[in-house]
Amino acid sequence: MINICSYTSFAGVYHKQDCCSREAWRVGEAGFAARREFIPRGDDGRWEEFLRQFGADYGYPGAEKKVEEIRASEFKRLEGLVYLDHAGATLYSEAQMEAVAKDLTSNVYGNPHSQSDSSMATSDVISAARQQVLELCNASPREYTCIFTSGATAGLKLVGEAFPWSKESCYMYTIENHNSVLGIREYALEHGASALAHLFYILYAIDVGEVFNLFAFPSECNFSGRKFHLDLVEIIKGNAGKILEGSTKCNGRWMVLIDASKGCATEPPDLSRFPADFIVISFYKMFGYPTGLGALIIRQDAAKWLRKTYFSGGLYSIGFHSQYDFVKRRESVEQLFEDGTLSFLSIASIRHGFRIINSLTMCAIRRHTASLATFVRKTLMQLRHGNRAKVCVIYGRNIAEISYRGLGPTIAFNLKRPDGSWFGYREVENLASLSGIQLRTGCFCNPGACGKYLGLSESDLMSNFEAGHVCWDDCDILRGKPTGAVRISFGYMSVLEDARKFLKFVENSFVSKRNSLGEEHALESEVIPFSASLREPETRGIYLKSITIYPIKSCAGFSTDSWPLSCTGLRYDREWLLKAPSGEVLTQKKVPEMSKVSTFIDITQGVLRLESPKCEEKLEISIEIVYEVQEYGKEVNEWFITAIARPCVLVRCQSFKYQDCSKKGDTGNGCRDVKTKLNFVNEAQLLLISLDSIGDLNSRIRSKQPNTINPVRFRPNIVISGSPPYAEDSWRGLQIGRAHFTSLGGCNRCQMINLDPLSGKSKEPLVTLASYRRTHGKILFGILLRYEESLGNNRAEDDDGETWIQVGQTVHPQDA
Repeated sequence: MINICSYTSFAGVYHKQDCCSREAWRVGEAGFAARREFIPRGDDGRWEEFLRQFGADYGYPGAEKKVEEIRASEFKRLEGLVYLDHAGATLYSEAQMEAVAKDLTSNVYGNPHSQSDSSMATSDVISAARQQVLELCNASPREYTCIFTSGATAGLKLVGEAFPWSKESCYMYTIENHNSVLGIREYALEHGASALAHLFYILYAIDVGEVFNLFAFPSECNFSGRKFHLDLVEIIKGNAGKILEGSTKCNGRWMVLIDASKGCATEPPDLSRFPADFIVISFYKMFGYPTGLGALIIRQDAAKWLRKTYFSGGLYSIGFHSQYDFVKRRESVEQLFEDGTLSFLSIASIRHGFRIINSLTMCAIRRHTASLATFVRKTLMQLRHGNRAKVCVIYGRNIAEISYRGLGPTIAFNLKRPDGSWFGYREVENLASLSGIQLRTGCFCNPGACGKYLGLSESDLMSNFEAGHVCWDDCDILRGKPTGAVRISFGYMSVLEDARKFLKFVENSFVSKRNSLGEEHALESEVIPFSASLREPETRGIYLKSITIYPIKSCAGFSTDSWPLSCTGLRYDREWLLKAPSGEVLTQKKVPEMSKVSTFIDITQGVLRLESPKCEEKLEISIEIVYEVQEYGKEVNEWFITAIARPCVLVRCQSFKYQDCSKKGDTGNGCRDVKTKLNFVNEAQLLLISLDSIGDLNSRIRSKQPNTINPVRFRPNIVISGSPPYAEDSWRGLQIGRAHFTSLGGCNRCQMINLDPLSGKSKEPLVTLASYRRTHGKILFGILLRYEESLGNNRAEDDDGETWIQVGQTVHPQDA
């Protein structure tokens, strides 16, 4: 039985202890007093306590510039934003990019596969960059070599491709590993052996054969921030039999791979102490730029066993193009494994990133980021609802008992309601985005850690998949369990204010309180109108205020006094759409110019008229049905290409076997109306909003800013007036004239409603709606309707026997 728990439960170790002496960073009372300026106004004592506890570690007290100065001068683009996804990609500084630009505009770098002066200059820069990478990991150039790759994933792929697998090899890896590490097993299995996947504490083992075996683990888990003890290198290489406890699957030579792509940002592995065979790193996770460049550090003794099949330019000394299969490969490890011409301009850029990291020192960066992460972890753990129920579940080691030395500056968590049910991570992410906080959610390409910490078995994961859940979808809760987590992570330029704003966001958005009477104040409750006096006089009762049709999905609509209904709702509503050459349906989310394309249908003339400020001439299209699925010709498509400034084609679909709801699925986020015929809509045939509800919303917005929201922002089909605000929430259905409609429930709003056609993107009205219209993770405003064509006597008196609705008609709601 494989059991290495005892070897991975230690706190992480620090290498280069001499540069990490705490005495070097003691600032004393004078240093603390100098930093009081960074304590927020109205401090409740929490932030002053933070500086007392972490002042020796926070903010680079021994550096020329403190972190707040760095942030203010080098990251001006972060004003108003809180960036907490440094585990995904940290940020480049302005000084770094200025140095890169000056370097590239002052020097001539040629292709290194030549002997010209410019080529030799490039070769010198590449050699210096290799040395910097080796120094980062304290690796001797006599024992290690640095290979540049297109990223950490490419380095892992190279190891998988070139490793000397055989039928008797064993590939073993920890559960907490990135997908890019898991992918190596496909190369192992490809060599003809049976595969065994065993879960023993924290290991998976795949038996694939022979003399050479490979063990892979991360220096720091990108899901939880958990650091793995690097003693595993010597333990596996020196005494794998002890770890595997007599298993027959441990014969032969063991090599060790460390995925340091996350850990290198704060604590690179010390290869002089822990001589792993393969180490991959990622530069954009260290200093933000360049992307598309990583490094694989290979131990020379291990490199000689790797097998390389393909060769390319720069990889051989001589080769023939004829039928003679002859090639003499170069002997240096770098030239053997670096295919083609390196990304030499990117390589030239990394020294400017290293200069910033080295000026602060990696040790100081580790202490700085750890101070913020430790403080936030402790604060999250202490949060309680009004009924004393815990708010936050943090994933990783026993957070309450472990020092920050065993954890990186990453926090993975989920939030709970007072009744113990979960807030969905997508709800957290959406609300965070509205508050200017950038974080990440999901499983972070680490399915093993995700399943382990969330308590999801392989059968759970398969059941979730069969229910329609896939990576990056909106299905965050299934069968009462989270399918992923929320992750925040700190970088070298993160400041105390980032932590403060994040904690304030969590407390304001997800922590329920008790009022003066001791009653629980629910975060998601029945809406009470902001001010009843703001409603229009109810002299007319409820009536139809306006009708709007949107012929082309996501383009502007037009209003009319009366309009016919059909089996799809309002006739011609979203019967056309614009499609990219790739087949992607275009919407305002990605193409805001679509909002400037105005539409109008003249039923009597049988034409759709179109205008755009970017087009000199108007466009007319016949609405006569020619084909079930109709794509338009060059003239029409070129007009739209000019209007929205990107390649597209106009498509119309009149056959319901081709048309579908835009949001399909069985995960709770799919189409609301699955019983009737639909055009190119998202959830249902029609959307109704109330002018009185808009008035209440605007009253709340006006308490914070002078601007108000036009109903058009919500893209409604039907606007009513004369009802109490939000009365529509409780309607089971309604009748307008002789037409009957069924309510399908509230409409879940997204950031589309924050797109103002005139001023661009704003935070309203979604921020205000989120403060009082959240229900089970959704922000609801307006209701979705289905037209009940089959309910008898729906015919109005018109020439064609069609059913029409008309502005001014009385609306008769049917209460639930």
